[in-house]
Amino acid sequence: MCEKRISKLKKGSHLTRQREARRFQRLQWMASPTPADEAPPASAPAQASAPQGAIDKAIHNRVILELAWKTIALMHKNRLIQQKIIALQRETSEFVTTVMSNPENRRRYLEHVRLYGAGLVTLQPTEEPQNPPLPKIEPTSD
Repeated sequence: MCEKRISKLKKGSHLTRQREARRFQRLQWMASPTPADEAPPASAPAQASAPQGAIDKAIHNRVILELAWKTIALMHKNRLIQQKIIALQRETSEFVTTVMSNPENRRRYLEHVRLYGAGLVTLQPTEEPQNPPLPKIEPTSD
C-alpha cells in the first residue's frame, strides 16, 4: 500500500512528500518494538502483561492515526468536489444567460410559461408592467 502511495506522491508537491515521509516514519516508530518488548525477563511473569498493553496501545494509536489520515483525505476530496460543483453551477448559469439573451429563445420560453403555467423562475417579460392607479385622497374641509 505504501509503495502505491509513495509512487503517486513523487508527482506531488514537496510538502505532500514531506507529510508522507513523516507519516511513514511514525508508522515505523509505532510498529517497532520497544526494548522492554524485545527481551522480557523470564523470572517475572507479572510483567508479561505490560508489553502486551504497550503493543495494544501501539496498535490502537496506529488505527487512530490511519482514521485521522483517511478523514483528512476525505475532507480534502470533499472540498475539491465542492469547488467543482460551484464551477459547474457558475458555468451552467452563464450558459443559460447566454441562451436566454437570444430574443427568439426568450420569446419561446415566455410562450411556454403562458401555455403550461410553469413558474417563472428568473426571467421577466420585457414589457413594462402597468402600475395600478393610486387612490385619490381628497383634502378634508375643516
